[in-house]
Amino acid sequence: CASAPAAPPTPPPIPAGEDPGRWEADVAALAAQRSPAKNPVVFVGSSSIRLWSSLAEDMAPMPVLNCGFGGSKLFDSVYWAEELVARREPAVVVVFAGTNDLAGDAPRAPRWLLERFEELVARLRDLGCDAPLVYIAISPTPSRAEHQALVEETNRLIAASCAADPQLTFVDTASGLLDAGGHPDPRWFQGDRLHLSPEGYAHWASEIRPIVERLYEARR
Repeated sequence: CASAPAAPPTPPPIPAGEDPGRWEADVAALAAQRSPAKNPVVFVGSSSIRLWSSLAEDMAPMPVLNCGFGGSKLFDSVYWAEELVARREPAVVVVFAGTNDLAGDAPRAPRWLLERFEELVARLRDLGCDAPLVYIAISPTPSRAEHQALVEETNRLIAASCAADPQLTFVDTASGLLDAGGHPDPRWFQGDRLHLSPEGYAHWASEIRPIVERLYEARR
C-alpha cells in the first residue's frame, strides 16, 4: 500500500441487515497482531481464512498475516478494511469472503455481493492501499449445496470484475472442490461439510500460492 491519506475516509454506510460492529473485539485482537515483516501478505475474510492453521507454512518464506474472523460476511471486510488491511501496508491482499452471505433461508443476491466486492476494492484504494488483491472463489460446500447456483453466479460476476482490472486476480479454487457430477465433494471438507479439511487446504494452497508468490515478488 502507498502511504495512507492524512484523513482516511469515514466508514462506509452500513447496509440493512449487516452488523459489522459485532466484530469489534475480534478486529481489535487481529489489529494488535505483530506483523512478521514489513509489507506482509494479508489474508482477510471469514472462517476458512481464520482456520487455515498451515497458512504460514504453505506460503513460506513469504511473510503472511492471518486476519480471518469466523462467521464474517463480505461487508464486514469492507467495513474493517482500514484496521485489518490498509494499516498493514500489505504487499498483497488475499480475500475469502462472501460464503456466509450465501447461507440460510435469505441468501444475498450475487449482484449484491459483486457490489460489495467492488466496494471493498474502492475502499482500499481510498485508504491509499494500492496493493494487488487476490479474491479466492466462494467454495461450493456440501452443507450449503442448495445455494450452489448462487455461489457459481457470484463467482462468475466477481471473476469478470477482476478480469477487467490488472490489479485484481480471481482464483478459481471452487471447481476443484466438485465431484465428477459437478456437486460439492465431501472429501475436501471436515465432518461439518462446511469447512475445509487438510486436503482441502492443500488444494487451496496449490492454486493460491503461485499467484500470490508472483505478485509478491513483483512488489519487492
